[in-house]
Amino acid sequence: MGKKILIIDDDKDMINLLRLRLEQKGYEVISARDGISGYELIEKENPDLIISDLLIPRLHGFELCKKVKENVKLQHIPIILMTAVYKKTFYKVEGKKYGADDYIQKPFEFPDLLSKIERLIPPLPSD
Repeated sequence: MGKKILIIDDDKDMINLLRLRLEQKGYEVISARDGISGYELIEKENPDLIISDLLIPRLHGFELCKKVKENVKLQHIPIILMTAVYKKTFYKVEGKKYGADDYIQKPFEFPDLLSKIERLIPPLPSD
């Protein structure tokens, strides 16, 4: 399997869609449906990249991001925040303050997300 990506979103369909598309590209995908479970998975699995929705139960995406970036063992992990609600530039700037490496608005085209992923964790060379 390829590099490991953690998806945190309370929308099961979004997780399943991203899992399918990312696994087709050779990534290993793990997922959580809320911020606390997501953070526990981050500590346990040490993924290569995190994609997290902002509006998730039990720990908001900004707070999750801050918690990861404040943990010396985890702060190297890039985080892409995604949202369907927070679309103003203010929130993009706010995400950067919390340590987000990138930000994407839903709905998005998969190639746009993939280019962000590949910029943050370059793909493994093909055999």
